Amino acid sequence: MFEPTGMMPGSVPVTAGDRWRKRIAINASLLWLLFPALDLAGSHPGVPRAAGVGIAVLVFVVVYGRLPRARWEGRRAAAPALAVLTLISTVLTLADRPSWSAMFIFTAIFGAMRLGRRDGVGWILVCTALAAATNLADASDAGTTISLTATTLAIGFMMFAFRRLIEANRELVTARGEVTRLAVSEERLRFARDLHDLLGQSLTVIAVKAELAERLLDRDAPAAAQHVTDIKAVARTALGEVRDAVTGYRQPTLAGELSGARMALQAAGIAARLEGGDAPMDPEVEAVLAWAVREGTTNVIRHSGARTCRIAVEPSELAVSAEVTDDGQAGEPDGTGAGLAGLRERAERLAGRLEAGPVPGGGFRLRVTVPVPVRTP
Repeated sequence: MFEPTGMMPGSVPVTAGDRWRKRIAINASLLWLLFPALDLAGSHPGVPRAAGVGIAVLVFVVVYGRLPRARWEGRRAAAPALAVLTLISTVLTLADRPSWSAMFIFTAIFGAMRLGRRDGVGWILVCTALAAATNLADASDAGTTISLTATTLAIGFMMFAFRRLIEANRELVTARGEVTRLAVSEERLRFARDLHDLLGQSLTVIAVKAELAERLLDRDAPAAAQHVTDIKAVARTALGEVRDAVTGYRQPTLAGELSGARMALQAAGIAARLEGGDAPMDPEVEAVLAWAVREGTTNVIRHSGARTCRIAVEPSELAVSAEVTDDGQAGEPDGTGAGLAGLRERAERLAGRLEAGPVPGGGFRLRVTVPVPVRTP
């Protein structure tokens, strides 16, 4: 009800209808001041007194009416308004009649909604004390004094709690927007990572086979035609994989990646030695190892200039690993390539680890190890 009209970062936009509802609520609460005003009218005051009280009440209403539209908070910003409200409440209560002490309720509300947490609590207590002191100074009966004092204290803390709720809701809306933004960012990263890993090997195989077909075109037309046929098959497979990645349903298999790695290495003239890969395993673990085989094979073909490549899948009771080793030149000696970074993220998501680096004596080794999930009976 007492939110500023300015937009908060990450908050829901405030419409013109919302602003009007807030103003109506504030103005309706001021109807409480009709009781001391009617009491004054019933006492038949003189014109100067009635005019003075009327002007003071009008100033009070105007200043308090700024509450739903104020865009400022804090002790310094709210101090002038609080000073005016407190002065009018005190003067009217002492100089006219005790029933004007109801103004301290509104003064407490104003401070609770505009001051900081510590200052707001202190101000509510100050207004409660002023309400009690002015009633006692006017020799009001005990029931009236207790009633107004308790009402000032209760409503002040109620509005203070209401303000805390408003702020908590703002933070919740902001946090929800941040979570949505992070989810979109994560999905973009996943999509970019999958495209890099999916197309990297396929385009490498297409490039290698195209070079072979070009060399064999004049000397061995049937062999060149076979390479062209393989290019078409790889291109179709890559297109299907991209479609699956876009829909988010693709989960690579270890057997499929090992078969593709053998074909890609042979096309590049690299002797392939594959070990393991037949043991059943958790689908998520298998997917990470399949990505490791694909990324390792792609790097061997692109960067190593190797003659041989060994791909080994080693399962155990606690973990399973996939290792790709070659005898060429290490193309990414520090293991910081874009593909390796994405592979490391996949492994760490399952509490696994990635090791990549040169092998003593020459060559490069990529190893991904993932713990075996514990299945509850």
